[in-house]
Amino acid sequence: MVNQSPLLNTILGTTFTWGMTALGAFVVYFFKGPSKKITDGMLGFSAGI
Repeated sequence: MVNQSPLLNTILGTTFTWGMTALGAFVVYFFKGPSKKITDGMLGFSAGI
């Protein structure tokens, strides 16, 4: 990636960020809600435990 043009790196980075945002929105849109166990796991992970 060092030898690529800055414009190409910008396009790739923007596309990757958009894709991850779209993937997260897809998950939230199509699934009703996480179970208690999944919620506890996500909270523990975000707290660094």
